[in-house]
Amino acid sequence: MPSSGLSARHSRSILSILVLFITTFSPISLSPATAAPALVTCVNLQTGAERISRTGKCRTTQEAQANWHKNQSDSPIASGPTAKVINICSNKESSPVSYQVIRKKCARHQVTTIFSRSGALPAKPVIAEAVSFGHDSASLKLAQDPAASPDAPIAFYTITSTTVDTRTAVIVQSQKVYYWKDLSLAINTLQASTRYTFTVSATTADGTSPVSISSIPVTTPAYVPPAPAATTASLAVPAFSLSASAETKTVNTSITGYTITSTGGTIASYAISPAAPAGTTFNTSTGLISGTPTSTQSAILYTVTATNVTGSATQTFTLTVRDVGVYSIGDVGPAGGTIFYTSNSGFACGPTLAATCNYLELSTLLNRTLPWSIGSFPTQLVPSPGADKSDIGAGYRNTLSIVAQNGTYDTSSNAYEAGAAQANLSGGYSDWYLPSKDELQAIYDYNSSLPSPFTWDSGYFYNSSTEFSATNVWGIYFAPRSSMVNGVSKTDNNYFFAVRAF
Repeated sequence: MPSSGLSARHSRSILSILVLFITTFSPISLSPATAAPALVTCVNLQTGAERISRTGKCRTTQEAQANWHKNQSDSPIASGPTAKVINICSNKESSPVSYQVIRKKCARHQVTTIFSRSGALPAKPVIAEAVSFGHDSASLKLAQDPAASPDAPIAFYTITSTTVDTRTAVIVQSQKVYYWKDLSLAINTLQASTRYTFTVSATTADGTSPVSISSIPVTTPAYVPPAPAATTASLAVPAFSLSASAETKTVNTSITGYTITSTGGTIASYAISPAAPAGTTFNTSTGLISGTPTSTQSAILYTVTATNVTGSATQTFTLTVRDVGVYSIGDVGPAGGTIFYTSNSGFACGPTLAATCNYLELSTLLNRTLPWSIGSFPTQLVPSPGADKSDIGAGYRNTLSIVAQNGTYDTSSNAYEAGAAQANLSGGYSDWYLPSKDELQAIYDYNSSLPSPFTWDSGYFYNSSTEFSATNVWGIYFAPRSSMVNGVSKTDNNYFFAVRAF
């Protein structure tokens, strides 16, 4: 290959003897007896390395394309100071492995095919139009170059922008454009309210063209922030419910209170009227009342109000605070049940045994047969210090754990004792539960004091919420001289009671 016909970059590629395409399938035949299509090579724009393209295309952001013409096949060898010639060395057809490489000189056992093309640099681009189309961008239109060489298509254009506003320092920046249509280029790294001129150069596999003449000045418009999204709908009016509507507590005993479920618009704040009783607090952010009443009071109706910018909603909660020793065995409790256990010193109660109660009342509206539960009592339940799952007051916690494991009461699918006891709403209270082992014993111990209409079915088992084993539960056989037994199957349909502590 004549040295005068190669650029320095192509000389490095050829001398490095790059293997450019290897395959075990049938190659493009380059033997003298077979006509081959035009050759396409790809020149790495950073390293100058050149390879044969198998697909006839190049990776546009990394490589520039070069189109070669086969000597004595589709055109004469290019001549002149910009002509380039390339040797393709091909393995003979009899070889089990076929490949083609670019070399300065082919070996004797190979077939040599000569390709040539024009290596002229692209002409200086001409900017026919320059306009701004955004606060940070502009569009350029280039004139068609009738003498553009088809042998080395444009790989990319480089747009250089220069500020011409004399009030500020000159800013020069460049941006490569790899994709264009109809010779339209875009630059999008500009500043708002700034005057610019632009120049353009074109780069091919053979190098970069001279830089164009500067465009006419273009001024970008000022930045206009987007308008805020229109509000499609106003905030909905608050709507909420309380988990409990009433509670009766002994003085100096912490109240259970209620939880709130919001079903309307977002609530901004809460208020209560009248003021919460002494010893308790009302949270205006959560709407919850908590604490320990320090004085007795008759049933007082409190109104809880939820408010937002659109409106407000209210719910009521009645709180009664009684003195210690008000109730006796056999009295009617606040939920309409029968008092069957009292304790002046109090006992741990509530869902976590964190509260203190003095009384147990028994519902007279629930006394029927159902199985205890499915599965085992949750073994991960850790008793509070000083108490276990069989103590007076522990039934509420037991019941919540059993229901969490087996589901709430449903007559068609989940008709189990704990869920049924919890679903009892006698007297408007929602804290009824299946009694613990000791609470069931207390019912039996004080049965002679229980007046009508409370009755039980003598000669049947009654179950507690205290588990004895994975298959059995503690229960009492209600008959004369009976005591707590442990062999009561969880799956038997036995009788049960619903109780509540306060």
